[in-house]
Amino acid sequence: MPDANPDEGNPILSELMQEDPSYEGLVADFVGRLADRVTQLEGAIRAADFEAIRVTAHQLKGSGGGYGYPIITDVAAKLERQATGEALDDCINAITELRSITGRVEEGFHGSNSSAGKQSTG
Repeated sequence: MPDANPDEGNPILSELMQEDPSYEGLVADFVGRLADRVTQLEGAIRAADFEAIRVTAHQLKGSGGGYGYPIITDVAAKLERQATGEALDDCINAITELRSITGRVEEGFHGSNSSAGKQSTG
């Protein structure tokens, strides 16, 4: 079952862009590819291709935090562990969580990229 998140449903902003808005182009590229990566993972899960799940989740684990989205790193790490253990039901739960996070990241980026320098870092 996905972890309870008190911010569930709220847009997610890139911590990297909040610290330095000059990274907007790099973050835009990451956000623009994120949904495709999740779709790729969903296909691997449907095929029960645990190696493809593990490799792609590992890549997202590394890049998520690098682009200012530690929540992606956390969920991708969980998915990588579950794929290593070939726990299909747990992989399905994690990809559902990751799909939701992807929507929130897209909403946060597209809703804030024109004013990233004005965003609060909380």
